[in-house]
Amino acid sequence: MDPRLLEKKFLILQEISHLITATNNVNALSNFLLDRAIDYTNAEKGSLMLMNPRGELYILAARGFDIQFIETYRIKMGEGIAGVVAQQRIPFLVEDIDKDEMFKRKKRDRYKTKSFISCPLISRDKLLGVININDKKDGTPFTEDEFNLLRVIADQAAIALENAFLMNQLRAKAAELEEINRKLIEVDVDKTDFITRISHELRSPLNSIKGAVYYLQQSDRVKKTKQKEFYDIILKETTGLTSIVDSLIDFLRIENEAMVIKKSLINLESILKEVSESTGLNAILKKKNLRFTMDIKGGLYDIVGDKIRIAQLFINLIEGLASYLEGGETIGISLKENDFIQVDISFSRNLPEETFSFFFYSKYLFHFERSEGKMKLYLAKKVAEAHGWGFNAGNADGNFIVSLTMPKSVKEKMEAAVSLTMDMFVDIISELMDLSICSIMLGNELTGELTIMSARGLTDEIVKRTRIRFGDQIAGFVAVEGKPLLIENIEASPLFKRKSIAQYNTKSLLSLPLKIRDKVIGVLNLNNKKTALPFTRKDLYIALVFSERISYFLEKLYSGEYKEDDLNQIITSFDDFLETVKKYHKKKSIFSGFGILHSGCNRGRRRREEKGPLYLDDL
Repeated sequence: MDPRLLEKKFLILQEISHLITATNNVNALSNFLLDRAIDYTNAEKGSLMLMNPRGELYILAARGFDIQFIETYRIKMGEGIAGVVAQQRIPFLVEDIDKDEMFKRKKRDRYKTKSFISCPLISRDKLLGVININDKKDGTPFTEDEFNLLRVIADQAAIALENAFLMNQLRAKAAELEEINRKLIEVDVDKTDFITRISHELRSPLNSIKGAVYYLQQSDRVKKTKQKEFYDIILKETTGLTSIVDSLIDFLRIENEAMVIKKSLINLESILKEVSESTGLNAILKKKNLRFTMDIKGGLYDIVGDKIRIAQLFINLIEGLASYLEGGETIGISLKENDFIQVDISFSRNLPEETFSFFFYSKYLFHFERSEGKMKLYLAKKVAEAHGWGFNAGNADGNFIVSLTMPKSVKEKMEAAVSLTMDMFVDIISELMDLSICSIMLGNELTGELTIMSARGLTDEIVKRTRIRFGDQIAGFVAVEGKPLLIENIEASPLFKRKSIAQYNTKSLLSLPLKIRDKVIGVLNLNNKKTALPFTRKDLYIALVFSERISYFLEKLYSGEYKEDDLNQIITSFDDFLETVKKYHKKKSIFSGFGILHSGCNRGRRRREEKGPLYLDDL
């Protein structure tokens, strides 16, 4: 080999090694790696493509292509040359595409030569993208030496990009934790101030009641007219005290619950229509002689959030604002969608700034009049914050407007779809297998922990704080082993010998791995048969069917094969089936007719025959 080429190759690899340790900027890494590959191969064109959440390859860095092509080009797995390379997960050197059986029918109008190199970027069995080199400047085919270097660059690129992605996730998590910490400090300060104010607000009416009762105890000396006056004082202060206590309970409840958001895919337009038809809301508006209007422009308006809390948010906003309106005035809601979804709730006039400046802060809840209205507005703001929405209030164009801005995040929609469908799987499994406790745990690649995605029979506190590393406890053990586990008696188990936890009415359990392409992504846990009997081999095989269907469903969901319409149809089918199960509870007949469990299970059935379940006797 030419010593100059060998030295050049060494310098390129040395530069790549230095850059990997020097930066976590994905764009910088991609462009640098592509430039080194093009420089060594003496090529005119090249591209580095990454996989997006929809399972499409897009161009992150490119040389020799026009800007419009780079920005708009998208290709699915299995389509085109890059799509085939991504699907096959193997690198290709093609000297003449017209003579290559795999690629000769692929259209290549934008290239001058018939030779190319294309290598997948794979890190820890995860496909990140593809790097392509085309059109040698001298028109000759690419060589085996150039192919070998590009394979090394592809391996280094995959490691560098994976590290960069993880670092970016860590930074995002760190920023998120910093923001949470800041808010916790603010909340702590607000709570201290709130307790000081509420103490004063409670003490004043209590002292008035105490004084009135004292004077009434001297009834022999107090005239009837004076007695009535003291009774009126007691009634007035008691009414005010009841209102304060109710508001305090609401405040404490929202402080504890506002952050517990059960997200799902919901349609905002349908929620607003339900709100507009609310009997209680319409009664309040009618009593104050207020008009309510809605202006919803054409759009999909699909968002991610807690449906019940969002509906209550709008009811609280409208009712809270209504307390500041006079008869004949109007509250309107408008809805529009651009890069984000925006909801405006507007008054038909301006409000003085000194009036609305304290609307949404806990420290002012009991400091001024209309405490009930201010409480509703405060609760609405807390729910918006818990969803991560923008929240602004102020005067504009002769109206007082509260604006909510909701991001349209593909990632959030994916997470919501996973959460909702896992809830439905848990409900169906629990009903069919007559369980009191069932949970699905999914792994977090960043932290290496299993967290509870969905559960029945476990408290919110347990769901929130449970974090299990792969290898730890029973679920972590199953995740590492990758095999299903049936335990008939946890206290007699040589591997997990320990006392059964009080919340479990049996000592038996089932735990099964959830896999995508033989990689464990989570665990399905089954506990507490309502009959209090231990789990059997029959239960294990039923649970295996479910674990395979959950894995299959998650694989399709993560690959982007399920579109929103498909998900809506699946969710509706889940709902219908769950209602049937609850109504008839005929387990044997249900299993034979449940198509969603059986379709596509041949692969799973073969896997069971090959590997079999894992029992403690096998360990």
